[in-house]
Amino acid sequence: MRQLAVLLSVTALAFAAAGCGGGDDGNGDSASAKAPGEWASSVCGALNDWVESLAAENRELGPAMSDTKDLKAVKEAFVIYLEDAEESFGEAVDKVDAAGPPDVPRGEAIQQDLVSSLEKVEQSFSNAADRANELSTSSIQSFSSGVGELSQDVQNNLATMGQDFRTLSDRFKSTELDNATDREPACQQFKQTR
Repeated sequence: MRQLAVLLSVTALAFAAAGCGGGDDGNGDSASAKAPGEWASSVCGALNDWVESLAAENRELGPAMSDTKDLKAVKEAFVIYLEDAEESFGEAVDKVDAAGPPDVPRGEAIQQDLVSSLEKVEQSFSNAADRANELSTSSIQSFSSGVGELSQDVQNNLATMGQDFRTLSDRFKSTELDNATDREPACQQFKQTR
């Protein structure tokens, strides 16, 4: 369970730059671009909803993960948790994608890079669920070891995505977008974890 709490914390860190800024050349480059405040609200709102959903699922998973008498049921609960996380994250990615680009310089590039990074996170959950299906339930030690290794791999992947977000934020600087994410309440938990 402790590993899942760490996983949730790392997940939140991975989105630290979800409200990342835009570039410094050219003009807003799409007729469908959203005002920076509206974009920040849409993007951070979608990710915030996912984090809240994951936290609720994490609380539900806790009791199931502590049942050491039926490792097959524990494994099933863990796999379902990861599959649900992947599915709900996919929905968040779709919402971020549907938000369109922010109306700032290089807004389309910001949107494309952000969605691409989020899709990598989604894939890491898919891979984790596949690997969780293969965990051994022959003993509590082997199962715990497998969960630990899997959790560490997911944490490493999420940390890498967090670095991708920071790189994205550094690459596309925009005071206007940074200010919009500073004002947007849904972005605060992500900005505070930087």
